[in-house]
Amino acid sequence: MATVKRTAIVGDLFIEFGSKEIEIFRIAPDGSGALKRIDDTQGAIRRIAEDTGFERDYNLSYRQYVARLIQHINGLGNNKNDK
Repeated sequence: MATVKRTAIVGDLFIEFGSKEIEIFRIAPDGSGALKRIDDTQGAIRRIAEDTGFERDYNLSYRQYVARLIQHINGLGNNKNDK
């Protein structure tokens, strides 16, 4: 069975939710497309959630929470395009 990765872009950050890990990369500001891995994933997720207005639901596992955060981020992008 194929593994589907969920991804989202928030500002200069790229979030990748794979089957094993949650990774966050900073996108190079020079337009080269280079990515630099961020080591403090949980801190970055916390900041992203605060910036996008997404509250932590402690009834969900951390992986479920991040998956819903990515859906929320992608939904925000879709809503902006609809206007």
